[in-house]
Amino acid sequence: MAVSKMYNLNDEKAIELLKYLVESGTIDVGSAEEEMKKSKLASALAMHPYKISLGTDGRWFTYLYDETKPRHRRKLVKPTLELLHEALYDHYMGEEKKASVDYVTLEDIYPEWLEYKSLHTSAHSTITRINNDWNRFYKGTEIALIPLRQLTKLKLDSWAHRMIKEHKMDKTLYYNFSGIMRQCLDFAVDKQIVDENLFRKVRIDGRRVFTKKRKKPSETQVYSREELAGLRELALADYNSRIKTYQLAPLAVLFQFETGVRIGEVCVLRYEDIEGPYLHVRRMLRRDIREVVEHTKGGREERSVILTSEAKEIIKKCKKRQKELGVESDGYIFSVDGQYCSYFAISDLYRKYCDKLEIPLKSSHKSRKTFISILLDANMNANTVREMVGHADERTTLQSYHYDRKTEDERIKMMEAALSAARE
Repeated sequence: MAVSKMYNLNDEKAIELLKYLVESGTIDVGSAEEEMKKSKLASALAMHPYKISLGTDGRWFTYLYDETKPRHRRKLVKPTLELLHEALYDHYMGEEKKASVDYVTLEDIYPEWLEYKSLHTSAHSTITRINNDWNRFYKGTEIALIPLRQLTKLKLDSWAHRMIKEHKMDKTLYYNFSGIMRQCLDFAVDKQIVDENLFRKVRIDGRRVFTKKRKKPSETQVYSREELAGLRELALADYNSRIKTYQLAPLAVLFQFETGVRIGEVCVLRYEDIEGPYLHVRRMLRRDIREVVEHTKGGREERSVILTSEAKEIIKKCKKRQKELGVESDGYIFSVDGQYCSYFAISDLYRKYCDKLEIPLKSSHKSRKTFISILLDANMNANTVREMVGHADERTTLQSYHYDRKTEDERIKMMEAALSAARE
């Protein structure tokens, strides 16, 4: 006690004095540790909210808080009171241990980091994707339970390469998956839990370890001429027959093929977005939380799309039907009830039309790929197409959205004609 009063325990003189007292035998380390343990046990028992009792079977029991149980408690039973006290000591001092920075794990820090991450992005889908990746690759695994201060570059390197092999990761999947570890450790550095982010020293030779991503077959990604013609016929039939709910949803489907807008964008298009020959895409619907936000995917600002004569005709049809019904659209182009058009009303029509055409389901996203493929096939400038569809990189437009819309018979005929001409 005198030592702690005279000196700060971080003070060099205090440390020297304590060392001297231990070495001289004035303080018995073993008894000091025992006294400290008794003191901590007393603290543990003081904070324990449940009664300790002797059971009819001669064993001692009490309860511990457990939110997973119906009454939020679980029974703790030991043959002697001393062993029960030991278990309580381990329980409460274990919680104390976990609170120490020396024992903070990835699983401990992840929820706090995710909350921090959500403050720095407006894309709710990004947080959902991160959480799905956490549950798939990290939750309950060994790497998530190792104290961060015990993670070495070698451990992290071996773990990353093992995960790539086990899950046959391509470059994109690895980038998304590893982002959790990379950013959590950056966060841990900021919180002074670790001195540096050793994961940033891990090097991956993508050419050797990543699974090569194969481009999906064109038939599954875009609508052929015949399929698109059949879909248009079905959509116009639905519009003319005045389907009971969301009467303008069939026109919204057709509008996607004319403009390449995403389904979350077409739902909330307004008449005020039309200026001369252009449609200004400036907002989107967040499907999962049913919220309209004033930006497009990835927080990007508005983009302009050229309106074709067919797109303008679709808009006229919407105005005409709204006038006939005498409804307030609140400015939404595809509304008949004053609310934005239902996301699911549009997506369900794609399912319905594909079933009737007897083709595999091609979602609304495939209308966007079809739109891009048509324009690129017509030799429209790739950068102009990129700007209209809102891609940040032209490579995305060319590599991931450009597919062959010709049927197998058409491709065979083209090949025959080309090679025949070369032989002449």
